[in-house]
Amino acid sequence: MLSSSALLNFYLYYGDNFKIECPTGSGKLMNLFEVSKEISDRLTRIFLRDDLGRRPVYGSSEKFQNDPNWKDYVLFHEYFHGDNGAGLGASHQTGWTGLVAKLIQLYGFLNPKKALEVGREAAFTKAVSVSG
Repeated sequence: MLSSSALLNFYLYYGDNFKIECPTGSGKLMNLFEVSKEISDRLTRIFLRDDLGRRPVYGSSEKFQNDPNWKDYVLFHEYFHGDNGAGLGASHQTGWTGLVAKLIQLYGFLNPKKALEVGREAAFTKAVSVSG
């Protein structure tokens, strides 16, 4: 979440004109809003079902992947396998991994145009209240 919010803050400053290659080596240029959303989408996909109905967070645990009593209870793990997204460590974390819900909410209503409008308005309001 921290990297997403930092990228969004930089996006508010630079706007649509500043672009970087994302992912690295792809040749695809994105503005910082798009990069932030890409990172968020990657994290979110760990918890969502893929085309086969499996959640990467559950890795090879068949009980959590297929059992009707468990497959819809999403666990937030302490950390995740870097290659396949499988949850590792403690499975009842409510810390940083729970922030994925906030990312889903944020990008569910925010788009680049709205971010720039709201961000500029907030900056102007803050500037006025500080000087007034």
